Formats: sequence, C-alpha cells, structure tokens
Amino acid sequence: MGIRRLALSTVVALLVLASCATSPEDDSRRQNMEADIDEILSYELDKTEFGDAKRCLSTTEYRSMRALGDRHLLFEGRRDKLWVNVLRGRCSGLRNGRTFIMQPAMSGRTCDADRFEVVDRVGDSLSGGVTGPTCVLGEFKPVAKAQLEEIETRLEMR
Repeated sequence: MGIRRLALSTVVALLVLASCATSPEDDSRRQNMEADIDEILSYELDKTEFGDAKRCLSTTEYRSMRALGDRHLLFEGRRDKLWVNVLRGRCSGLRNGRTFIMQPAMSGRTCDADRFEVVDRVGDSLSGGVTGPTCVLGEFKPVAKAQLEEIETRLEMR
C-alpha cells in the first residue's frame, strides 16, 4: 500500500511540475493579460456607489466566484455587487471549471491572506479530485459591470 501511495504522489508531483512549464510566448501573453486586468481595475469608481476596497467579505455577501486568469478571482455578490480579488501571487492552474476550497481564518468571512486550494472535479464530486496549488487571497476591489465586461472581452481575445 505504501508503494502505491508513493507512486501516486510521484505522478501527481510530476503532473504539477509539467503544468508549471510554459513557453516564453505563453508567459508573455499571461503577463500582458494580468497587466490589462490591473489597468481596468485601476479605473476610478464613485465610492458612494461602489464603496472602497475591502479586506474581508462576509460569506453571505457573495454567491459565487470564478477565475479571471491566474491572479484574479471574481466574487459575484447579492444585489449585483461585484468584487475582483487580486491574489497575492500568481496561482498556476487557476481557471474556470475548477473548484476552490476556501480555508478561512475567521468563520463566516473570506479575507485577505486566507488560503484556498484549486481542485479539479472528477464527475459530480470532489472525492478523488486532483488537488492543485494552494493560493492566497488579496484585497477585494469593487468593480462595475462595464469593467467586468471589458475584462471578459480581453480574456476572450487572448
């Protein structure tokens, strides 16, 4: 049993390392996309309508989240509120279709510096899913629907 587990761990480690290798063109495209998203997020918003960036979101404030590249997560909230979380570092393998397992430091809140795991789903369950990297959240920046649409348009163009 120990040998099987070691072999499986070795295969998973090799797959993770292989997925980290990128061509210079892919790396340049990723960096340009991240710069585009950061530029769009820098647009000034009316603070009375959108509020300030937040360190934490209550888990009741958002209903879903999805990836926007390797460094940004979109949190879709109630009453059409939107936040983009700029991760503290690149999270390789972050993309739609994967599940994020949050590890909140405070119950009922998702905060800056909280960690999450990226998991590939297998069928309809997470059991047997392949765990990817552990990533770290940053601050939650409010975004307008027009900003999100511009980000999504740029993501589709790449």
